[in-house]
Amino acid sequence: MINFWTLVVSFEGELSAATHLTEKGALIAAIEDVLMFLGVDDNPAEALDRHFDGDPAPCYDLDEMRKMSRKELSKLYCEWAEHTWDNSHGYQLEIIRTPVQP
Repeated sequence: MINFWTLVVSFEGELSAATHLTEKGALIAAIEDVLMFLGVDDNPAEALDRHFDGDPAPCYDLDEMRKMSRKELSKLYCEWAEHTWDNSHGYQLEIIRTPVQP
């Protein structure tokens, strides 16, 4: 059986989904989405200061992420996703393993 990995995002009542052939691809897409939500892609210094108060931030370089293993990305995803909890925009995301059946 083949698995696809579906990234499901909810933001202000709107749902979106993206299907990936690998879990690693879904993790990178999910982290990228979180970075955009937190504003790290627009102004990294300001966003990191706002969310980390001078503490070291997890990796936010997509090129570096592409070099990471699935296990490393899974941990990184959890670190970033934690910063989306309790937001006032209804932003949520989840990666779902989707088995493909004949």
